[in-house]
Amino acid sequence: MKKLLIASAVVATLVSTQGMATVRWNYVGAGYTDAAGDGPYIEGSALISPNFVLRADYSRQSVGRANVNAVDLGLAYLTGFKLDFAPRSQTYLLAGLDSLSGDVDRTGLYFGVGAKHPLTPEVEFFSEASYHTIGDNYGSLAGGIAYYLSPDWAVRSSLALNSGNTKNEFRLGVTYQF
Repeated sequence: MKKLLIASAVVATLVSTQGMATVRWNYVGAGYTDAAGDGPYIEGSALISPNFVLRADYSRQSVGRANVNAVDLGLAYLTGFKLDFAPRSQTYLLAGLDSLSGDVDRTGLYFGVGAKHPLTPEVEFFSEASYHTIGDNYGSLAGGIAYYLSPDWAVRSSLALNSGNTKNEFRLGVTYQF
């Protein structure tokens, strides 16, 4: 009986706090990435209109003696489509440019779909499915979580599972929301 009361209290607390949670688009961040190579990254995202989010990402990756600068610049269109099982989720379409320079020079496009969902006021989840024309043309299924230490600071982690010979990508970093 005690366990049932505790579980009910936890569920009631989560349900009551979910109404206060919102998706946050405006942030800058930095961290570590392990992709085709590994190294530091910086990223940013800004809501530039009610329906558009500008996204940018730069990482310096090293694989043995090879060094590569990876730049992603894209735009997300917030669709306004609501999921029945998660009405506070924000769904979006995304498109952009991937660029590698340094010991390897390649440029390509990407496009896909995604969703962000505030699980609680402190936790936000995202998932994306995308297709990239850079390199060997690959698909990517990514998911991640942001844990807000305060309204301004969050720890973010994500994992992208990529098709073909493209290595999966892991990220861990910190962001400042504005």
